[in-house]
Parts: sequence; C-alpha cells; structure tokens
Amino acid sequence: MLKVNIKKEKNLVDILTIIIGVLGLIVLISLPLFYFDNLPEKIPIHFGINGQPDGFGDKGMIWLLPIIGVAMYFGLFWLNKFPHLSNYSQQITEENAERFYTINTKMIRTLNAMIPCIFAYINYSIIQSALGTQNGLGAWFFLVFILLIFGTIGYFLYKTHKN
Repeated sequence: MLKVNIKKEKNLVDILTIIIGVLGLIVLISLPLFYFDNLPEKIPIHFGINGQPDGFGDKGMIWLLPIIGVAMYFGLFWLNKFPHLSNYSQQITEENAERFYTINTKMIRTLNAMIPCIFAYINYSIIQSALGTQNGLGAWFFLVFILLIFGTIGYFLYKTHKN
C-alpha cells in the first residue's frame, strides 16, 4: 500500500460541498428537536418501496437517523483525511496517487453532503407523516435515492478509469 501524503487546497466546489453537508447535518438534528413534543407516541419508522409507511414505532425512534447520520458524517469525514486507506481498482503509484486520491476525496465529500440531506428529508417525512400532513416519502423517493447514491459513485468510478 503506497502512502503518499497529498495536501491539496480545496476549491470553491469542495467548500460548498462541505457547507451543504454541515447544513444537512444541522437540519437533520434540528428537526427532531423542534417537533419532538408535537409527535404522537407512534410514528412511521419504515417505508415500503412505494414510499408508504409500513412499520410504526415509538416516537423516540425519531432520533435514530440523526444518530446514524452524525456517525456516518464524522466517519466519512475522518476517512476522507486518509485516502490511502481506500480500495482502488488500479495499483497506486507515485505518478497516479494524486489523481486517484483527489477523485476519491471528492467522491467521499460529495456522499458526505448527500447523506445528511437525504436523512433530513426522510426524518422530515417521518415527522410530517406522523403529524398527518404528508403520506410517506413519496413514490419517487426510492428511485431518486438510488440514482443519487449510485449515480455519484458511478460518476467518480468513471473518472478514475477515464484516461
């Protein structure tokens, strides 16, 4: 395993991506804080592929996504500082390390912005469904979620194999 220490300045897109992730995290944590007292004792905690609630649980479960989201955010944030720990489809050399590590850190940073935002939307939908102002996640959620996550990963994998 080649350990090349590459310190690269973040560009505007990198900084905006970090800001989006932090804002998503703030919203994810703020939603249960704001709505918890208004929630009924039973809330939707699971949704089918069609976006409709199909499992219910105690309102304390509203904290599950923020806990998982914070853990994932800081786990990916930490991992992003050590790109040499990731798996790559090609051998990392002195010549290609900067390119591969840059693509990897951008992918992780992008996923780290998307995940708290997606979790915040799910938590918002749980809250609104529990309050009776919304019915589930929406039929389009599962497809959009899959396209966002796998589209992002696919895009960055394509970039690693280009050239």
